[in-house]
Parts: sequence; C-alpha cells; structure tokens
Amino acid sequence: MTAVEQFAYGWITPALALALSFLGCLLGTFLSSRSRASSGGSRARWLTLAAIALGGAGTWVPHFMAMLGVDVPNTVVRYDIATTALGLGIAVVVYCLGLYIAGFGRASAWKIVPAGVLSGIGLTAAYATGPLAMRVGGTVGYEPRTLLIAAGAAVVGATVTVWCAVVVRGTVAMLFAAGIMALAVCSTHYTVMAAVRVEPATLAVTVPGVTLFAMLVPVCVLACLLLSGLAYSTVGFTVRQDTAGEEALLRRARDMYTVATLNRAASHRRRQLERTDSAVPAASRR
Repeated sequence: MTAVEQFAYGWITPALALALSFLGCLLGTFLSSRSRASSGGSRARWLTLAAIALGGAGTWVPHFMAMLGVDVPNTVVRYDIATTALGLGIAVVVYCLGLYIAGFGRASAWKIVPAGVLSGIGLTAAYATGPLAMRVGGTVGYEPRTLLIAAGAAVVGATVTVWCAVVVRGTVAMLFAAGIMALAVCSTHYTVMAAVRVEPATLAVTVPGVTLFAMLVPVCVLACLLLSGLAYSTVGFTVRQDTAGEEALLRRARDMYTVATLNRAASHRRRQLERTDSAVPAASRR
C-alpha cells in the first residue's frame, strides 16, 4: 500500500484552497446572519443560500483545488466526473440540513451539536468522494484508524462552522469566524486524504477518466458564478434594506411635517376665533 502525495505543486494548492474556503465561509456567515431578521419561508431561503455558500464555495471548491496537488507515484491519476460532482451535492445538502436544524428558533447547544454531528458525517462522505473518484493503476482504499480520526475532525469542524453561522454577529467577528471555518475545512480535507492508500496493480492497465486540470475551467467558472451570485444576494439585500430604511425615515418625516402643518393651521384658526370672540363684546358695548 502506498500513501498519496498531497503537495505535488508545493504550497500553491493549499493556499488557493484556504483562500477560496475563507471567501465561501465568509459569504455563508453573512447570508446566515441575514436569516435572523426573517422568518418562515424567507428564513429558509437565506439558510439555503448560506448552505450553498458553505457547502459549495466554502467546502467543495477548496476540496477540488486541494485535490489538484494529489499525485500517486508510478501511475497516472484520473477522475470520474459523476463521483467528483457528487461531493458538491452531498456538501450542500448536509449543510442545508444542519442549518435548518440549528437556524430556526433560538440557537442552543441542543440544536447546534446534533446539526454539527450530522453535517460532519455528511462532510466526511463528501470529502471521501474525491479519493473514490480517483482512477489509478491500482486499487484506492483507506486506512481505517486515520479515516476515523478524519471523521472526528469533520464533526468538530462542522460543529464550529454551524455555530459560527447561526451565532456570530458583527463584521469583525464574522471575518475571524470565516478564518476559523476555512482552517477547519482545509485541515479536515488533508486529514481525510492522509487516510488514502493505493495498492499498485501488478500489470499495466488502462486508466479511464479525465484529469482534474481538464475540469479546472468549468469548476472555476462555477466558483465565480457561486461567489458572485451569493455576493450579489448579500449586497442586494443590504441595499434593499438600506433603501427601505431611508423610505421609512422619509415617510416619518412627511408624516411629522403633515402633523406639524395641521397643528399650526389649527392653532391659527383657534387664535382667529379667540380674537373674533373677544371683539364681539366690545362691539356690543358700543
């Protein structure tokens, strides 16, 4: 059994993975924070967008980028497209379930911990789709003890992520939370990959599939669409919220001006009536 090489291109792939994870987790935290000002279907929509940001842009895209640095000695490495894409669906679904559990009602440990455990187990499966999608001249397997440690790390990381998403408030706090979440995502990925073992084939075989570099352009386009679309949702909501606040202030100002105008008119009429009433007795005396 041979361990895979995870840093075939040095620090570039982990740095890219960490940066992309930070952006995705930051967007997910902002989107989740918007859900707290909503209820019912509106809150569910914000939590769904947050799950797409956390699971897609914050977890799967960095996982893909980190997989670019994977190499197996003495064999070519190819990937199955369907299995690779399956990880994206799993990551989004498990975060969606976790945020639905912890994001409705009052946040508490009784909801955050089960949501984190569920999300962590699902994320272990999502991370495992990368090695399962690998096609090499041999057999891909896992070292059970290391994989169990990776599952524990995934549960801890997912619990921290869910807690940050539903509790953290304020821009500075969200920036720090996104950094912690990104570190948890990347460390979990590399822990899962440390459990991967390859048993080389004794005979030369044809390896099917495509390289990750062949999928790099579509994934980069997908990542850009995800990040820009989710960022637009956040900015658009903020603009609409600010506009609504300004319109409310303008309505209050108009109402106050109308009330003040009516009060001045009423006061003016009252003074006229008082002058008229005071003039009537004087005229009668003459």
